[in-house]
Amino acid sequence: MKIEVRKNVFMRTNHIQAGRPSCWFLHGFADSGLAYKEVFDSPLNDAFNLYVVDLPGHGVSPIQTDFLSMKDQARLLSGIIEEACPDQAEVNIIAHSLGALIGTWICQNLAEKVHYFFNIEGNLTEAESYFSGKPLAFPSAEAFAPAFYAEIFEKAITEEPYKRYYSSLRFAAPAGLCNWSHTSQAHVTGTNSGLEFKNLSCKKLYIWGDLDTVQEAQDFIKAHNIPHQFYPGVGHWHMVENPEQLYGDKYVKQIGKPNLLRGKISAFFLST
Repeated sequence: MKIEVRKNVFMRTNHIQAGRPSCWFLHGFADSGLAYKEVFDSPLNDAFNLYVVDLPGHGVSPIQTDFLSMKDQARLLSGIIEEACPDQAEVNIIAHSLGALIGTWICQNLAEKVHYFFNIEGNLTEAESYFSGKPLAFPSAEAFAPAFYAEIFEKAITEEPYKRYYSSLRFAAPAGLCNWSHTSQAHVTGTNSGLEFKNLSCKKLYIWGDLDTVQEAQDFIKAHNIPHQFYPGVGHWHMVENPEQLYGDKYVKQIGKPNLLRGKISAFFLST
């Protein structure tokens, strides 16, 4: 794993090689790029340039006053991707939870440059804002943060995915969390975010499990015939709970020959 910083955004990368397609990984609300750390031990590490981002106000990336809203951050990341991949036609976006809003807008901004968008339990309906909507009930970021810390800490005692989430949460700037909460609300009202995802022109896949995906989202997937991959028995953090299957280790025939990758994400990345 290597470290790269562009426009004051911290990114974990592998050994970047000219000519390889790229994968850009975006975390969710109060999380960080640590959610994807297993990808560097996966077959994707040998076939793609990997960029695992800490979005502004999360992880070790500071808040940027010129990019406070989620829409602004999508614009920032779109510029970073174009800067990092100026001559590369194909870019793959992988985004989790509320971060899939930013992923959706990047796909809109970059249009034909995006090969595939993988939305991992991103917000399709308003019902999925059960965490990201919490700051709205508090008068300030300083009032919200301790209550949210306590709530997630209790879950982390017994649930492994929450242990990593809690670690990332404690690095996130409270004001950054509130920025995401307040600037996402208009976009997640009703099924606005789900319809934006549905209407993307790029290839796309919605990845979900049955432990945490709310019924409203399941109904939306069915009603709108959303391309999807279902993993039974998996919760919200597929990258933490199910990395081997998600990244395709068990389906790989020959590492180093990308056209022979057979993993779920790998196969979609390399499909025509």
